Amino acid sequence: MAIASAIVEYDAATSRSGPLTLLKQKPAPTKFGGTLVHFARDRFGSIEVVEDFGVRTLHFGTAARQSSMCLREPDNVELPYVRAMLSALLFHPEPGAVLLLGLGGGSLAKALFWHLPGSRIDVVEQREIVVEAAHRFFGLPEDPRLSITVGDAAEFVGRARTETGLTYDLILADLFDGQGMAPLVTEDSFYRGCAGLLGADGMFGTNLWGSQTAVCREVFDLLKMAFEGPAFRLSVPGRGNLIAFALAAEPNGADSREMERRARRLHAEFGIEFPQFLRALQQSNRALFG
Repeated sequence: MAIASAIVEYDAATSRSGPLTLLKQKPAPTKFGGTLVHFARDRFGSIEVVEDFGVRTLHFGTAARQSSMCLREPDNVELPYVRAMLSALLFHPEPGAVLLLGLGGGSLAKALFWHLPGSRIDVVEQREIVVEAAHRFFGLPEDPRLSITVGDAAEFVGRARTETGLTYDLILADLFDGQGMAPLVTEDSFYRGCAGLLGADGMFGTNLWGSQTAVCREVFDLLKMAFEGPAFRLSVPGRGNLIAFALAAEPNGADSREMERRARRLHAEFGIEFPQFLRALQQSNRALFG
């Protein structure tokens, strides 16, 4: 389902005076404490790309950061919650097919694309202007292994199994808008659809805002009903995010030593604190790890 393109756009790179202009240039506009380098609007609202102290951030009309990228190290995963979502790789380190619901600046997609060369990555993003910004300002590559569908995540999930027969080893959802968590995160049919798209040893994960405790409890109840395997959580240290995970089936049992070896290997490959995330998972989900 195509989305109408932006009707308003500002780009600092094209707003400078020409070489023959004698007038003093106006200072670049500011937004959310930094320099505004890009602004666009569609029927869902505005997006802003802002730079401050060498970090580029994506916003959906509010100060909340939807994505961040260090300009000196653009391939690093900047935001802690995005790194925490990648903890799914502790359970499924080599997914052949990945589905990402929600793109933002593309941090998850980039990390998986560069570090998992054998994986196919499908992305669903509702807003075309977000896809354009991810490519133009956040280094999201264009490659046959990385497929992006502009459309509604729930509609994609509802169609994918019946119309295409697709299955995925890993599904990660990051469904936020300018007001917070998108309404889709509390829809039972969405989680049942995602469960139907997972392979036998697949895994689902979603980013939640932990302070909204009632919504988080509802989501965990929905995960327990939709997935045959256990649902468990990872609180992002020092942040308000809560990552909820669910397995497609009951695990055979987590070998602590093997998980620790895997965490160290992933840490070396990604430069992400997987050992710390594993310890946090073990401490808050003792039933899963025994």
